[in-house]
Amino acid sequence: MNPYSVILRPWITEKSMEARNNSDNDRRNRLEFLVHKTATKADVAKAVETLFDVEVIKVNTRISKHGKHASVKLSEGYDASDAAMKLGAF
Repeated sequence: MNPYSVILRPWITEKSMEARNNSDNDRRNRLEFLVHKTATKADVAKAVETLFDVEVIKVNTRISKHGKHASVKLSEGYDASDAAMKLGAF
């Protein structure tokens, strides 16, 4: 599946911006996206790894009135803030 058809757009809120933080005592290191409604967790993980050149540990999904959300946790050694800079979500 094309990674651009899996990930529709980043989900940028105050809470999702805080989830990017990767400090010593706070190991969140997450990015959030709105994804295609038929995308599986494996599809989302592969798309994020392809687009941002990172390693994904875990993907959580949920359905809301805005669409299907995916919260992606990155492996140690990768920084969610750096990946967000590629999005322009500083």
